[in-house]
Amino acid sequence: MQYVDEFRDPELAKTLLREIEKQVVAMPHWREHPLQLMEVCGGHTHAIFKFGLDRLLPPEIEFVHGPSCPVCVADGTH
Repeated sequence: MQYVDEFRDPELAKTLLREIEKQVVAMPHWREHPLQLMEVCGGHTHAIFKFGLDRLLPPEIEFVHGPSCPVCVADGTH
């Protein structure tokens, strides 16, 4: 499948995690006010926890549940 390998490269993932950690520490007030990332839809939530992203990212990054995906909750009449 095209593009799958690019998303499963462990070395690239480690590089990205190190960069994220550097960026978080460089942010002002990161200890008092963690960075919050909103999971907009259940698909995001499912992928984050299925692949362990919540455990890989630094503890200074919190996931916040969002309002739900507008595509998933729309009744199709709008």
